[in-house]
Amino acid sequence: MSSSPSRPVGTARRLLAPLLVLGLLAASVALLHRTFRDCSWTELGADLVALGPGAVLAALAATATSYLAMTGYDALALRYVEHRLPYRRYGLASFIATAFGNNLGASAVVGSALRARVYSGWQVPAFAITRIIGFNLVTLVLGAAVLAGGGMLHDPAGVGRALHLPGAAVAAVGALLLASVAGYLLWAGAGRSVGWRGWRVDRPSRRLAAAQVALSTFEWLTMAAALHVLLPAGDRIAFLPFAVAFAIATVAGLVSNVPGGLGVFESVLVVLVGSTTSPAGLAVALVAYRLCYFVLPLLLAAVLLVVHEARRGAAAHEPARTAAEAAPAPAASPGPAGPSGRRAPVLTPSVLTPSVLALGVAGAGVFMLLVGDLPGSRDLDVSAVTTSLAGLAALLTARGLHRRLSSAWAATVALLAGVTVLAAAHGDLVLSAVTAVLTALLVPARPAFYRGAPLSRPRNPLWPVTAAVLVGAAVWWHELSGLGGAVDAPLWAASVSGQTTGADRLAIAAGTVGVLLGARRVLAPAAPAPRSACDVEAARVADIVARAGRCTSHLAFTGDKRFHFSPAGTAFLMYQVEGRSWVVMGDPVGEPAEFRELVWSFVEEVDRHGGRPVFYNVLPDHADLYRECGLSLAKLGEEAVVPLADFTLAGRARVNLRNCRNKSQRLGMTVDFVAPGDVAPLLPELRAVSDAWLTHRNGKEKRFSLGAFDEEYVSRFPLVVVREEGRITAFATLWTGADGREVQVDLMRRLPDGPRTVMTFLFVECVLWARENGFTSFNLGMAPLSGLRTDATAPFWDRIGHLLWTHGEQFYNFKGLRKFKEGFHPQWRTCYVAAPGGLTLPNAMVNVATLVGGGIRGVVRG
Repeated sequence: MSSSPSRPVGTARRLLAPLLVLGLLAASVALLHRTFRDCSWTELGADLVALGPGAVLAALAATATSYLAMTGYDALALRYVEHRLPYRRYGLASFIATAFGNNLGASAVVGSALRARVYSGWQVPAFAITRIIGFNLVTLVLGAAVLAGGGMLHDPAGVGRALHLPGAAVAAVGALLLASVAGYLLWAGAGRSVGWRGWRVDRPSRRLAAAQVALSTFEWLTMAAALHVLLPAGDRIAFLPFAVAFAIATVAGLVSNVPGGLGVFESVLVVLVGSTTSPAGLAVALVAYRLCYFVLPLLLAAVLLVVHEARRGAAAHEPARTAAEAAPAPAASPGPAGPSGRRAPVLTPSVLTPSVLALGVAGAGVFMLLVGDLPGSRDLDVSAVTTSLAGLAALLTARGLHRRLSSAWAATVALLAGVTVLAAAHGDLVLSAVTAVLTALLVPARPAFYRGAPLSRPRNPLWPVTAAVLVGAAVWWHELSGLGGAVDAPLWAASVSGQTTGADRLAIAAGTVGVLLGARRVLAPAAPAPRSACDVEAARVADIVARAGRCTSHLAFTGDKRFHFSPAGTAFLMYQVEGRSWVVMGDPVGEPAEFRELVWSFVEEVDRHGGRPVFYNVLPDHADLYRECGLSLAKLGEEAVVPLADFTLAGRARVNLRNCRNKSQRLGMTVDFVAPGDVAPLLPELRAVSDAWLTHRNGKEKRFSLGAFDEEYVSRFPLVVVREEGRITAFATLWTGADGREVQVDLMRRLPDGPRTVMTFLFVECVLWARENGFTSFNLGMAPLSGLRTDATAPFWDRIGHLLWTHGEQFYNFKGLRKFKEGFHPQWRTCYVAAPGGLTLPNAMVNVATLVGGGIRGVVRG
């Protein structure tokens, strides 16, 4: 299959956000370097000590007050959603989410994810968590608007000079911000819920809204106070103008998505207040503020998160241990635990969670980048370049640690051990201690990094060889070039600075590229190579389907799926890999006693490869098993099943079907049911009908969840053919269950110029044929997105699906398909997708769409 011409555009879009972040960071670094180039960073430690205990204690007190006020956000939010929790619980959720969100990029997303993680452990409903997160975001914005708007109106001329804007424009913006807050208070007092296209927002009470504004403003003031008390007393500007500048700088850092707003926050603050404060004093205050408000709370939050996860993990795995003791366990595997007794990563006080360790390694990487060469240092040598490149490598391998890759664990341990030795040899005891402690924590945590390493598969040796050569060349070239003699800039600023020679810049660039290429090797996804089922697997699949398969089990013969068998070989899952999603088509097939072990072993296999398991179009029969594996169920739609015992065309209920059948017969249409062995002679004419249909629809074959027109596939099944004057005008393949109870139509095609009633006529005849041949039900297939909930407690996915159902008729005939099937008066059976919860589901559904129709466009066309 040729690559899509839109792929470069998609790649460019994916790269745009990271490039914007890097651009902001680069501009901030350049501004900060120009501002602080005369500062002696070698004396930073002494300058921090010189702040004195009074200023540091005041900053810590303001920090504690600010985080305490942030827990009030959650108290108000819980009152808003009318869900009670003790303070020890929602206070923990708030503190962990705030501390991690402040330090990481996309803080709103990170904080939301951690809040959802902690709250879900206390059985807070998903819809309530979503509303809590939204309420907290509004509360945060209200305080920033009050502070910034009030400051702009208080001194529009001063703020205008700092922002290089006219005073009148600043005053107008300030008035608009305060007016928006007043508007929110008036809106809240109306008391009625607001609905729009299936969405409903409950207004908070006026008292609750006023509490939001007051608490948020107070919290922003305490946050600003934590930095204000650290400024030099002689250069300290008045608190209110400083608080306004602080709010603007903080919002800029949040919007930038740079981790912790690092660099962006500082550069905006320098622009706003730098002219009134000495660079040296401001630099020391900013570093002390980062330590007090960001680093210390982050360390405490990491400890609390590990303890919380350890308790939660122990409680979750208690039933698994009980089940494992009651039954013989199979051979242990390195994956996550299943009830069958497989080993799970156990959270203990001596083994930190991979994500926390990854965060620690990333922090060490930032530290190494900074100590490699700071402004004011004139002792840059080969060790500085090596340390800086090691810092970049640590940042990259930290992502692999978060994904629990064994290769990332090995690379990180080797990297940190090397840095420990190098730093100790050069007398940098602080860096040596940091990397040694991280190494000591990583070594006993080895079992937590169980996912298969991409290095275990044979791959092109170009990447590691190129990376090694470039890194070696960078270090060697730098040593010969004498870069360290006269450079007064950070390493990355020096790499583009006119102070350095072209050879020096090329050496730094080569080393950076080498690290990036090496990281690409380590962190590449380890999805299995594409392959087709061998003859032995195909024969085993055919035998299982013939003995125990449902109608949809025949999708195993489409030729586009892999198979995962149970240990006994009597059950299987059919799946395909797209992106990070391992998409299973339907429920397990085969011996029901094997299903539990089969599903767990599949989830383990997916986890070892760093993927995500997705079970598409499954029934509620095995919902508990999917939830047991940590998956969430989202409704896809409803399947129409017609009971055949009392099916008849007589009476008023099915008068339309009866009229359609009579009209079709008067037009000369006839129906034939063809056995599989007699299909071959009809294939040329069937292909002509199929090609005409696809051309008319301007689409292409759907796959994975539907059969495509493949001669070998079509010849496997009974066929229903509609003829008009001897010419085939429509046909469909029929699936039959192994138990002889259910029939379902699969592949359907008709001539575009045939009668419009032909498909209804075909279905009516199929239902009558199934009843006459002793089947008990006829499956009309699924009506996508039908029957989704729209009430206030509906999940987010249901709300999105309902919007598509209501307003997506130009893309897909959702309502028309439902109405057509309703004409048969079926029983409706809910169908689900089982996948990891949260933001994973939309990505997983895009992967499913790619498998079915080559992307979203392919699904809604043809």
